[in-house]
Amino acid sequence: MKKIIFDCDSTVGLPGKPMDDALALLYLLGRPREAEILGITCTFANGTADEVYRSTSALLQEIGRTHIPLLQGAEAGEDPRTEAARFLADAVNAHPGEISLVAIGSLTNLYGAYLLDNALFDKVREIVLMGGYTAPVRYHDFHLEELNFSVNPVAAACVLNHGRNITILTGNNTLEPSYLPKAEFIAKMSGGRDGARYIAEKCGYRFDDQGNRYGNPISYCWDVVATVYLLHPELFEDAPTHCFVTERGMHAGWLGPTDAARDTVVLNLPRVKDLSAYREEMYGGWLDFTFGEDPR
Repeated sequence: MKKIIFDCDSTVGLPGKPMDDALALLYLLGRPREAEILGITCTFANGTADEVYRSTSALLQEIGRTHIPLLQGAEAGEDPRTEAARFLADAVNAHPGEISLVAIGSLTNLYGAYLLDNALFDKVREIVLMGGYTAPVRYHDFHLEELNFSVNPVAAACVLNHGRNITILTGNNTLEPSYLPKAEFIAKMSGGRDGARYIAEKCGYRFDDQGNRYGNPISYCWDVVATVYLLHPELFEDAPTHCFVTERGMHAGWLGPTDAARDTVVLNLPRVKDLSAYREEMYGGWLDFTFGEDPR
């Protein structure tokens, strides 16, 4: 079982805001024998850190998981050395070599934790991120701007250059597995148990939002790809890649893949190997989700 700190920008239920961070969390909660969530730290990106905290707090109350520590991080432009950053640093130091950090919003909290302890990243088991890109991303026939690393380029450049054992599920690599049509999602989830039906009801609004905006009720669950990788990396083909990461490049989320050189870092940029096997596991986590305390 992996000990996990879940760093997110979840805005599920807020008008016009995405729900994929919540789907990533609910997937992990559907795998209690594989994932132990030690805490959730809230950052900005999809919304403000305050919006993320309020949305996540409401979600945890609804699903009976208020025992999981929930901490709010800094807003954009604030000192990142917050209670959320301190929680990250303390947890890693309490469990050296055991903690998996999953970050699917801005990297502000990880940056703050590093500022508190410059040796922090040497003591984590792994860092799994969703963000960045190495090729253009077409979203509903539009070019999609990067939304996670670019909102705090200083934090992103620091984490990517100083972190260890980093895996990044990039926007371009997660586009295909993230594809989530409303009809498929509702059909699968509505036929499941109470937890699955709750997920369908809680997250279904996003399809209508996208349909009204783009003319097609299709959403994308980008962040779930990171959590599925965390628990089932065998479903992916790893791709260690030399990247030239700069603060300037992070303004656009560009990871700068290049030939090996002394000033590059090696980042794992995996792709899904078998799309059907991946989707079976993704839906499996949601369908197995139950309310209340973890069944352990």
